[in-house]
Amino acid sequence: MIAPCGTRTRVWTEAELEALPEDGFIHEVVNGDLVMSPKNNFQHEDICTRLLVALESFNRAHRLGKVLGSSAGFWMRDHNCRAPDVSFTTKARLLALGFTSSTRKFFPGAPDLAVEILSPNNVRTEMDARLNDFFASGTQIAWIIKPDQQCAEVWHSATRRKVLGPEAELDGEHLLPGFRFPLADLFKEWDWA
Repeated sequence: MIAPCGTRTRVWTEAELEALPEDGFIHEVVNGDLVMSPKNNFQHEDICTRLLVALESFNRAHRLGKVLGSSAGFWMRDHNCRAPDVSFTTKARLLALGFTSSTRKFFPGAPDLAVEILSPNNVRTEMDARLNDFFASGTQIAWIIKPDQQCAEVWHSATRRKVLGPEAELDGEHLLPGFRFPLADLFKEWDWA
């Protein structure tokens, strides 16, 4: 993207992003602008946690890569810094870039699997921009979870998707072979017994 004459797109560094205060917002960089999103509601975090725990448990058993939460920063090709709600990056990519559990920098590229749980404040144009960034920067699969409709969209490119109803399962496909998670389990009420 070429900036109009007389304007410059701000380039953020990791150090600047890491130095931002813990102010109750999630920080991302989009087209040179710092974008702050409010912390998420209880339902959103419950869904994130259920999916993150299931993916991490499966991944630990099979050692396929790394599962991370929404605080992990990913540098997109266009210099946007995105933070999906849940992410998975394959072991092959991590090893190729020399990433270990003690690496203290943002990942250069998108995760192989990017998961977004929609909040009431998300709009379609924002989600389309996120998907474009993810797929242009290395994502192979994206799951968009829609709590209000109790369904999900599975994307294999920024233009190719399928909708899963509440009776379907999320499938790890070639990234997490054998991982299957009933979509209904993301939305069911807690069983306290």
